[in-house]
Amino acid sequence: MTTTSTNLRRWGLACLIASLFAAAPAFAESEIDTLKRELAEQRQLIQQLLKNQEEQRKTEIQTGGPARGAGLQMGVPTGPSGTLTIYGVADVSASTVNSGFGQKSTIGSGGMSSSRIGFKGEKELGDEIKAVYLMEAGLLFDTGSVGTGAITPGINNTAVSSGGQTSNGSQIFSRQIYAGLATRFGTLTAGRQYAGSYTSSVMSSAMGAGFFGSSAGLLPVIGGMPTRLNNSLVYASPKVAGFSGQLTLSSGSENNVNMVTPVAAGSTTVTTDKAGRGGDLALYYSAGPLNATVTAWNVDNASYVAPATGPQETGLAKRRGWQVGGSYNLGFATLYGNYVAGRISGGNYENVTGTLSKAEGWSISAGIPVWRGKALVSYSQLDDKSIKNRDANLLGLAYMYKLQDSTTLYGTWGKVLNKTNGTYSLTDGGNLVGTVAKPGYDPSGYMLGVNHVF
Repeated sequence: MTTTSTNLRRWGLACLIASLFAAAPAFAESEIDTLKRELAEQRQLIQQLLKNQEEQRKTEIQTGGPARGAGLQMGVPTGPSGTLTIYGVADVSASTVNSGFGQKSTIGSGGMSSSRIGFKGEKELGDEIKAVYLMEAGLLFDTGSVGTGAITPGINNTAVSSGGQTSNGSQIFSRQIYAGLATRFGTLTAGRQYAGSYTSSVMSSAMGAGFFGSSAGLLPVIGGMPTRLNNSLVYASPKVAGFSGQLTLSSGSENNVNMVTPVAAGSTTVTTDKAGRGGDLALYYSAGPLNATVTAWNVDNASYVAPATGPQETGLAKRRGWQVGGSYNLGFATLYGNYVAGRISGGNYENVTGTLSKAEGWSISAGIPVWRGKALVSYSQLDDKSIKNRDANLLGLAYMYKLQDSTTLYGTWGKVLNKTNGTYSLTDGGNLVGTVAKPGYDPSGYMLGVNHVF
């Protein structure tokens, strides 16, 4: 009996051990499957985060924002210390436009956004401080030339000046060029830089800086809104609870002669040592589907008209204005809008030149996802209160189709509706599409193009 009981216990123990060994692979397999699933989910999350960062980088290159609103200068990389990045936009297009001289067809560069090449970098200096720099030149793919901006001459014993250097050469880095320091308290840079008001106007338009019919090609003329400021100092704050800001101050044209001086020999257009001085302030808010901005600027004109006889201006007019704008993502569409008001006044400007001495305008636009692309529609209105019937309305339609994340095909149509004395032209991201032949003419055009970000 005892032997039988012992045998039964041994047989039961053997069965238990055997069952445990049999179950072990199932337990192990179940745990491995769980780990595999968690790893796959983490890999998918990492890929999505990398994709979002790449999309943000391309948005910054295209529009110049909203990197400043996030507390960084536009285009400053966020990689490891000692980085150098070469980036750019290659944009070519074919268009047909009538600006009053009959229908004309042309090849252009910059239909969706201006073509460019840039160099940017940063280096860790310790104590959470980085040295940052950026140099960006406009390019024209239709002619192969550098897209230069106008030289702003200083007056230094009748020679062009920029500090201690004398030069009258081409302005290669006409888009922007700056260097400075980035800290956890914000970024401080000096050079030729975008004003927050202009980047805000781009961010408040579904069409961005380009396309026929974009409000960013019309409304910034109000109050002489600054696009880029030479000899500027920019402070971009860090983002706190969705809020950030940018303050831009400019020392002007670096004229160092304390007297009224002709801009060229024999010219009746004159300047002073205060030409171009002023500042621009932009405040941003970004959280969830909402992006909003409020901006203001106050900048002296670069020159004024003082002929020997007849009506003349007596001093530099001031360009002043303010703007409110933003966007809201509804899911099925994103709505954009902004309102701009401003004056160009002082020094008898209102009674001599008069243009846009008091004006206001607004725009509303939308971006609607369609297939792998996006349909865009925009309407803008400008009211020049200084001159009767010199107002304009602007209509725009566009479609963007992504071949890949970095390559976009696009088509766009735009039309300016000028009042009797209006002479506003149709513009895109990089070109002025002809000057209007006569007041009151309504220029319009179509364009097809491809935009590649690298």
